[in-house]
Amino acid sequence: MSYQQLEYEPRAVPLPAAVRAFIEDAAQRCDEFYAQNLNRRYPRYIPSDAAQVYAALHHVTSQNLTLGNRFVEWGSGFGVATGLAAMLGYAATGIEHEAELVKRAQHLLADHHIKGRILCQTYLPDGYEIYEAVGGSELIQEERWEAVIEEPPRYEGMEDDLEEIDLFFVYPWPAEQEMMLQLFSAVAGEGAILIVYFSENDIGIYQRLYD
Repeated sequence: MSYQQLEYEPRAVPLPAAVRAFIEDAAQRCDEFYAQNLNRRYPRYIPSDAAQVYAALHHVTSQNLTLGNRFVEWGSGFGVATGLAAMLGYAATGIEHEAELVKRAQHLLADHHIKGRILCQTYLPDGYEIYEAVGGSELIQEERWEAVIEEPPRYEGMEDDLEEIDLFFVYPWPAEQEMMLQLFSAVAGEGAILIVYFSENDIGIYQRLYD
């Protein structure tokens, strides 16, 4: 294991007016999404508690836990965490493979004049795949890639390699929680931070260890 969990107790923090307006608008759009039964088409999209996500991002930022300001959200959905990170001063990018959710996220950020980006692609970089094992998913590296991968992994449309990202965020399905920690361990650079939203009032913050 090449990461450690940092102490963190979820607690509410004051929300600036612009942040509150963004969260409320995102919640309204999510309600409309469910009212139109679009969640049946995208059953894997479940929103997190945005205020708790902001609190965790604020904690990491106020405690100067990150080495820089580059942020990536894995499975960004409506792009709420990406937007909140951008509002806290991060160069924020969301990674989402569902084109409809990407479009909605881009509209949400644009309507609030937030500079975060949403890229339509899988969060698994080339050379990695998910193995569905008993008890949960596992991350494996494809054998055919082991001999040819020479450059650090990055996402198409991003200038930074994944090992240059300072802060990651993910809200994984329960069966994928361990796999996401494996992905963080595999691709993140030394000192990088990962915020994992497990469920309401259950948020973990992890740091990639120095080799």
